[in-house]
Amino acid sequence: MNPNNVGPLPQPSDVTLSFRAITANVALARTMAAALAARTHLTIDQIEDVRLAIDEAVSQLINDCDEQTHIHCDFTETAGTLLIRVGANTRTGLPPATDTFSWLVLAALVDEVTAGADNGIVQLELRIRRPASVTV
Repeated sequence: MNPNNVGPLPQPSDVTLSFRAITANVALARTMAAALAARTHLTIDQIEDVRLAIDEAVSQLINDCDEQTHIHCDFTETAGTLLIRVGANTRTGLPPATDTFSWLVLAALVDEVTAGADNGIVQLELRIRRPASVTV
C-alpha cells in the first residue's frame, strides 16, 4: 500500500486468453477486454469501444482460421494504458487488409492499431490510453 502515491509505478498486469476460433467464443474476448478496461480505469465510452474493438479484431482472425485453430489474446495493463494483442495461425498467414471498412472501424475505436504476420502467425495489436483528465 502506498498512501502518498509515491514510488515506482506498479508492475504491469498480464492476462492471456486462448480459445477455439469459432464465433461463439468472441464473447469471451469481449468480456475479458471489458473487465480489464474497467480495471485500467478507462472511461465508460472507452470500455464500450474496447468491447467493440476486440470483437472486430477477433472476428477478422476467425474469418481466416479453421475451427480447430486457437485465437490467443494477451492483455497488458500498465500506467493507464491497455495493450491487447490478438493472434492466430491463419490460413493465409497474411494480416487483415487496412483499406477496408472493417479496419476503419477498428482504427476509430482505439488509440493505435497495428497488424503484422510472422511465420503464418497473424497478430493485431490494440492500444487504448486512459485520458489524462481521468484520475485514479
